[in-house]
Amino acid sequence: MRLAIHACLLSIFLVGCSNNSVSHQYYKFSDQHQNAASNQKFNNQVVYLEDVTILGVANQQAIVQYTQPNVVNIASFHFWAEHPEIMLTQLTQNYLSKQGFAVVPRSLAGDIDTKQYSVKIMINDFAGHYEKGAILDGSWYLYQLKGGASRLVQSQRFAIDSALKADGFNALVTAHQTNWEVLLQDIEAVLTQRLNQNNR
Repeated sequence: MRLAIHACLLSIFLVGCSNNSVSHQYYKFSDQHQNAASNQKFNNQVVYLEDVTILGVANQQAIVQYTQPNVVNIASFHFWAEHPEIMLTQLTQNYLSKQGFAVVPRSLAGDIDTKQYSVKIMINDFAGHYEKGAILDGSWYLYQLKGGASRLVQSQRFAIDSALKADGFNALVTAHQTNWEVLLQDIEAVLTQRLNQNNR
């Protein structure tokens, strides 16, 4: 009996040690994949940016994957380096700034009478997918601020996916970054078109 108790305690200790040997991994997008700044400049044309919003299960720091239809896996040891809403908001601000826009957080816009534009991105899916690789799904909205009010001037749905070039979380993160850059290029194109029209 005593031997059985010792064996049981030893097995619990070994299980605890084996669990502690698994280290947590944290990921962020690579600066090397950022697109170079374009030559298009808008003389520091102000664009307001609202914080990115993620709806549903992906609204957490753990990396999320669909492992089969209607089955979601939330990683136990693989996390974004910061909450993805914060990460994606900062990446969007950095990207648009590199394209020549003066990006200001919408929360700092105040009540000034302005004719500037404001961008809002809402994400429904930001996850790995058992067939598609990495998926990014949601909508983005473009508002014009005028007379102390905001008017929706354009909304656009997006559903972007990128196949993984290898197995593992590093490849998944790279595919997520590819998706996000595709989305930002689309937003930039719309902003560029509208600002060029306004400057005529």
